[in-house]
Amino acid sequence: MTAALERLRNFIKEPIPAIFEACELLSAAAEAHLNGDREVARALFCQADMREIWNWVNPDWETPHRNVRLHKPGGDTQEIPKIERDPLRHPPLHVKAAVLSRDGYRCRYCGIPVIHADVRKIANALYPDAVPWQASDPRKQHAAFQCLWLQYDHVVPHSHGGSSTEDNVVISCALCNYGKDRYTLRQLGISDPRLRPPAPISWGGLECLRACAPPRSRPPKTSAANGDVREALAAAPSEISSPAHSNAFFLPGAWIRGEYLYTPTIAGKERWFKIGPELIAEPATRNGINGCRLLCYPALFRRRGLSPEALLDPEHSD
Repeated sequence: MTAALERLRNFIKEPIPAIFEACELLSAAAEAHLNGDREVARALFCQADMREIWNWVNPDWETPHRNVRLHKPGGDTQEIPKIERDPLRHPPLHVKAAVLSRDGYRCRYCGIPVIHADVRKIANALYPDAVPWQASDPRKQHAAFQCLWLQYDHVVPHSHGGSSTEDNVVISCALCNYGKDRYTLRQLGISDPRLRPPAPISWGGLECLRACAPPRSRPPKTSAANGDVREALAAAPSEISSPAHSNAFFLPGAWIRGEYLYTPTIAGKERWFKIGPELIAEPATRNGINGCRLLCYPALFRRRGLSPEALLDPEHSD
């Protein structure tokens, strides 16, 4: 038994030094962008797009069956009928928030840093030539962002009865998630990452770039029915878009994804907000608790059955 355990690996593939070099380049690129030096940022993003990294990721990502060591190990879990599986195929928002808080921006399998897809989308929007990303063609994706793509992995596969709960979900990189695919740890010869405590990491997943997200490139779709309303809003933008006419709120555990802000379960229900002229949001921390700071009208909360008075930002001052 001991000899068998010693043969287990912690990951799909041993990380290569170029991955960590790319992390340093990406951090420097983000810092350069924040400092207003776009040319330096663009050059650094380009440098991080290393072919060596792409070659490391893709063979085992595109053909996960290559990673199987034993197809039918004794005593392994078995695939169960779909009707018996956890109805939540993907972890809900509050589980993702708890897992990210526990594991940080680091793969629990191989230990490499990871970056949320939202941050990659922002980098792509800011520097489309330096951070290419074509969803339908992995060959046209930035190698470092592809490699460091943050995933939420079911340790026990969902198809084998694994739940979408905090005790069965871990932060993973793209290779360890897609390379693991539907196979079990026993089939892959990988040790259970939950038996190793999360290792602290100073890497913040380039989250600083969220504050740099460019405005929407296209206006929302309109119709003749709401045209008059939209014209009225355009005629009086100060009444809806100026933070000076709004209240400041803090939502613990909330996070931003794309053009929306999501909340953990509040009063038994998860909620979402559309970010736009009526609502401005940014990541924030209050008393050691991560969440989001919002500038909006109290009515947005009341329409969702929430008390705006209970969510006022304690650090806001007029």
